Amino acid sequence: MKLQNKILIIFSLLFTVGFLFLMFFSANAIERTNRNMVDAFSTQSFEFKSQEVGQWLGQRLTELRVIAMNKALQEGNVEEAISYIALLNENIGTQYGNEWGTFAVGYTDGIGWVGPERYIDISAREYFHEAIKGEKEYVLSAPVISRTDQEEISLICYPLRSQEGNIYGFLNAAISLEKLHEIVSELDFYNGQSWIMDPKGNIYTQSGADEKAAKALMTELVKGPKGCLDMEDGAATVFYTRIPYTEQWYLCTSIENSQLMEDTRQLTMKLSMILLIVMIFLFLCSILVAQSVTKPIGRMTEAMKKVEMGDWGVSLHIKGRDEIARLSRSFDQMVQRIHSLVLKTAEDEREKRKAELRVLQAQINPHFLYNTLDTLQYKAYDTGDEEMVTMISALSTFFRISLSKGKEIIPLEKELEHVKSYLKIQKIRFQDVLAYEFQVDVKDSFQILKLILQPLVENAIQHGIKPKMAPGVIHIRAIQKGEQLLLEVEDDGVGIKRERLEELKRELREGAAGKSYGLINVNNRICLLYGEGSGVTVESEEGKGTCVRIVLTKLMEGKGEELYG
Repeated sequence: MKLQNKILIIFSLLFTVGFLFLMFFSANAIERTNRNMVDAFSTQSFEFKSQEVGQWLGQRLTELRVIAMNKALQEGNVEEAISYIALLNENIGTQYGNEWGTFAVGYTDGIGWVGPERYIDISAREYFHEAIKGEKEYVLSAPVISRTDQEEISLICYPLRSQEGNIYGFLNAAISLEKLHEIVSELDFYNGQSWIMDPKGNIYTQSGADEKAAKALMTELVKGPKGCLDMEDGAATVFYTRIPYTEQWYLCTSIENSQLMEDTRQLTMKLSMILLIVMIFLFLCSILVAQSVTKPIGRMTEAMKKVEMGDWGVSLHIKGRDEIARLSRSFDQMVQRIHSLVLKTAEDEREKRKAELRVLQAQINPHFLYNTLDTLQYKAYDTGDEEMVTMISALSTFFRISLSKGKEIIPLEKELEHVKSYLKIQKIRFQDVLAYEFQVDVKDSFQILKLILQPLVENAIQHGIKPKMAPGVIHIRAIQKGEQLLLEVEDDGVGIKRERLEELKRELREGAAGKSYGLINVNNRICLLYGEGSGVTVESEEGKGTCVRIVLTKLMEGKGEELYG
């Protein structure tokens, strides 16, 4: 993928993630802020409307206070009081939507007279007893059925008190709930449903109540004079506020949240459009930035291709002080330096060819050695010296495998043959003191480093068998385990002291040559070629012997030449 495309993809991802995060954060912030503003504004609007309802109720209460000051009522003149109430009903009763009788006067027996021939019995009604027995200036009743039109009305029960403060009667004033409905219906706020109710669930308006919301509010209204309630289904919010001149009447409005947050949604959409335009603008800017970065890099890439084709006259000459300009100058310097190194390498190759010619001339010496050993072997054979024949033959084989025509990697069979030649020579030297055994259990063909077993066998003789001053045996094993080859050289010599064994193991781990140069050298060569998992380990017990183990991965033919060629 081109660098320019990568930059554009990264910018696009960053812009998209940033845009989504900003939108989410902004939408939540706007929603919270607007919701708080809407709640505050809604509550304030309801308070204004509840004040209007309260003023209307206050007007009725003022009328009752004025009526209570009538002389006939204060002196307890029943006939004059009833006539006075009848006159009021005749003149202003119909104004409040209750033609049967808006006002009534009565005494502690609960009989309220609307006129000389008309009365109502409220002795069994709860609001009457609350007014007569309590200390309240007035009591508002729950909705009752009007005798005029069988519609629901509410009543203000106003106790009549003597100068001593004793209650001797009452005044009743009918409140048309239709009038309340007219006042409430004028509240048009987010297309919501408005009504008046009390905590007991009594509805004081003729229509518009949300039954589900009203039921939920029955326990909420006692918590405070105003507030709002989110419905459980999240579809609507109910605002409520207490109406003045009442203790338990609340103006309530249920508004669907979709309507309530419509302005917020519109604002969020506009903000989204603005942010989208900004994101597009930034994306276009990122294209220009990407091109300003990738164009010089493209020139550099073309220059590198020319260098690969052998054109050493390439020069970028990118002006500026930024990183790309500095990189271009470094590139020009590098090309010049590489050109100089190529020329020097060519000169070195010519010198190498001359050295190889000298090496070919020097190969006469090994052939001379082989020919001399063959001549000695024939002479010994002619004289019948079998031991000398064996020794010369083993020495010749030892040298041939050691040289191996300059190869570092040889078959496992050759390495074992090399060790056998060495042991034959040592066997003649140490006579009956030295014995050896070979155990080979290998199915596949392994190519291994040459001269890795002979140093181990030499150590076993010099440091294990020879100090023992008694006959000893060396076991050489080659065992295949899957794709691995396990080589072991074990002796029953004097072993290694614990302190020296720990020091030897540390030298093997660190690859630092100490007293056991040959063993460390073998381990380093194995690790260099075979890598992790291969190498030399040593186990020994003082007085019982030592076992040196080599673990090799399977090396196919040809791999060694690639590494060492």
